[in-house]
Amino acid sequence: MIARFAMSAALLAAATAAAPAPTGKLDLSFTNLRSAKGNLLVCITADPRYFPDCTDDPDKRFLTVPAARPVLQLSGLPAKRFAVTVHHDENANDKLDTFVGVPKEGIGFSRNPRISFGPPKFDKVALPIAPGTNREAVKLQYFL
Repeated sequence: MIARFAMSAALLAAATAAAPAPTGKLDLSFTNLRSAKGNLLVCITADPRYFPDCTDDPDKRFLTVPAARPVLQLSGLPAKRFAVTVHHDENANDKLDTFVGVPKEGIGFSRNPRISFGPPKFDKVALPIAPGTNREAVKLQYFL
């Protein structure tokens, strides 16, 4: 009896260990661009400590997307929450240009929160990624 239980437990553990963790796909589109010039600099992070600038996040996904083709497809994302930050780098200098602290280039976040003074909180923009395909349209906003 004990031997059967031990064998069942071992088989269950092996089956659980062999099963891959569920992953999802994220299809992003970027809307409201004022031009097709330059690039979209996209940062995706699951850690609120590195939001909105995920430069130091060891697990970030930082991607450059041509503004002329504003779509991005990611696969193999673990089933958890991610925040997306994007800025339209119209002059392709790889940085967000500002004037007196106000962005001169377009910016956007997942879930399209209203932006007033400073970036939104991580919880306002975090997207839950479920197994299968997840879609999100990020609307860029321009202030100058």
